[in-house]
Order: sequence, then structure tokens, then C-alpha cells
Amino acid sequence: MSMDEYETLNLIKYLEGIKGRHTELVTVYVPAGFNLDLIRSQLAEERNTASNIKDRNNRKNVVDALEKIGGELKLIGGTPNNGLVVFCGNVSEKEGEPDIKVWEVEPPQKSDIRLYRCDQRFIVDPLKSMYQQGNAYALIVIDNREATFGLLEGSKITELKHIKSLVPGKFSKGGQSAMRFSREREGLIRDFYKEIAEVAKALFFGKDVAGIIVGGPGPAKENFLDSGYLITDLKNRVKGVKSTSYTDEAGLKELVEKSKDILANERIVIERAYVQKLFTSIARNDNLSTYGEVAVREELESGNVDTLLISSGLEDTKKNEFYYKAKPIGITVEFISKESSDGLQLYNLGGIAALLKRPSKRG
Repeated sequence: MSMDEYETLNLIKYLEGIKGRHTELVTVYVPAGFNLDLIRSQLAEERNTASNIKDRNNRKNVVDALEKIGGELKLIGGTPNNGLVVFCGNVSEKEGEPDIKVWEVEPPQKSDIRLYRCDQRFIVDPLKSMYQQGNAYALIVIDNREATFGLLEGSKITELKHIKSLVPGKFSKGGQSAMRFSREREGLIRDFYKEIAEVAKALFFGKDVAGIIVGGPGPAKENFLDSGYLITDLKNRVKGVKSTSYTDEAGLKELVEKSKDILANERIVIERAYVQKLFTSIARNDNLSTYGEVAVREELESGNVDTLLISSGLEDTKKNEFYYKAKPIGITVEFISKESSDGLQLYNLGGIAALLKRPSKRG
């Protein structure tokens, strides 16, 4: 999570708590590439319409908000690359003493949303959802005995379904001929691959996943992909095939761990690298890291912090305290999800740690 993203999410949380006395809170979404002159013209028309509002205070607040937005748009000049979202309105808690505030946010990704709304609440959900959207990966670990399906979202691995086959071991028992046994076994394997394909279709077809990663011990994973049972749409989204020792929930975690090349830019890999660097430093006792509120605060104040690690499980007041101590002096801040095993280690360490520029004097 970048600094800008953290600040924007804090702003969204603040805006969600604001309620106007009337429909005096103005929200404007401008799509990427859209001409701001057209938005300015629309707002001028809305200002003329607002002059007909009966309630005097509400009329003044809406008109003032629209004028303030118009002024801000002139200063911005052109639409930012990803579009623009503007929130403006009276945030005063005292009737008759307006305090018109304006905020502009560039979305984290290209937006095609065009919206104008004058309401008692700011319309934050479309912007909020853009920050909640991340790359999700479908995970499948299989052998001829069982298969487990999962989903990687950010730093969270979720098991979705586990199925077992009717495929017997490789050697027949009793008087059954080896050839007949082999035929029946191959038939059961095909049936199991069909079932895996059907489950995969039900779980992942038409869903917003960046790719599919398949794993498992032995040749079953490759045989399944070569069987032709997986529908073309899903097969085309397979990003990699990895060998794992397990085919249960532990196999899903192992699959993610062995897919660093595929997931290099995903949060779970980035966060794991930071946490591993921290624990390696602690194990070496090289004094190039520290943890705990008191120690980290001291290193921040001395300007000796290179990267600040903050657990997502830390309470908001603590997150804000350390974030805003680091931001003004240009320190990199990384928020580490509590959902991953690595993130949980940081949380259990107190939720706050730092990688240092030089060995700590605390020794």
C-alpha cells in the first residue's frame, strides 16, 4: 500500500462520516480522458439550477460548493491520467456558519465513471471499490487422489473447495487382471479430471481473476491440463504449473510460495520480502532493524529509519501516528497485511518495525 493510497483511504473514511443537513454535499466523477471544459459547463448549469433551491442556507452552500469546484478545476487545467474525483461541501457542525471544503483525488486506475450528485452524503463507494480491487489468482493443487481449489487475494489465501477421487492405488488387489485394473483405474482418473474441470468452471469462469496457477506432486497436474477437460477460457488463463508436495490447504500456501516469479508484483510477495528481511536481520543480530513502539519511535526521531513496517492489525490511531511521523521526512512506509503467515508474525511482534539505514546505537 503506497503512502498516497493510505492517505486517500483515510480521506474516504473521513468523508463517509460527513452528513449534510440538506442535499449540500457535491460529488463529481470525471472519466479518464474526459474534457474538463465540459465538466465546467455542466457545473455552471447546475449552479444556475441551484439558485432555485428554496431553503436559503442550502442554496448558498450548494452554490458556493459548485463555485469552489469550478475554481479548483481551472487550477487543475486538464484531467489527470486516471480521471478525477472531487468532493466539496459544507462540513461545518454549526448551522448558519458554513465551512466549504474541497478535495480532489486521482483514482488508482483509469476510471470510466462520470457522475454528478448533490446529496446529504458524499458518493465514495465507486472510488472506494477501486482501492479494493486487486489482482486475484485462482489456485488449484491436484494429484490423482484429491484436489483443492483456492483464491489468492492480496495477501490472503482462501480455500474454496476440496474434493477426493475414487481412484485406487497403482496396484490391484485380489484376482483382477492387471490390464483390466489399469483400464478401470484410467477411467476413474478421467472421471476425476472431468470433476476438477467442472469445479474449476463453477468457481472461476466469468470471475475477475488475473490468472490460474496449478500445482501438485507428480504428473497429475500436467496430465489434467493436457486432458482437454478444462474449458478454453480457463486454460488460456493458466499462468504457471508448479510442483508441490501437498494437495490440501498446505499445498495452496506452498503453491503461492513457489510462484514468486509469477506473483513478483503482487502484495503477498512484496510483503513477504520485507518481513523476511526483518527477521533475517533480527536473527543475525546486526542492529539493522528494530521493532516495538518505543524502539521504532526513537529511530524515527533520530532519522535512522529506511523502511517502516506497519501491521494492518494495528489500531488506526497507532497506524496514523507512525505513518505521519514517517511521511514528512521521506521514509518508505509499507503496510503488511495480517492475513498472511508472514504478516501475522509482524503483528505478533507488536505490529510495528523498522529496517534501518545504519546500525542502531541501541545495540
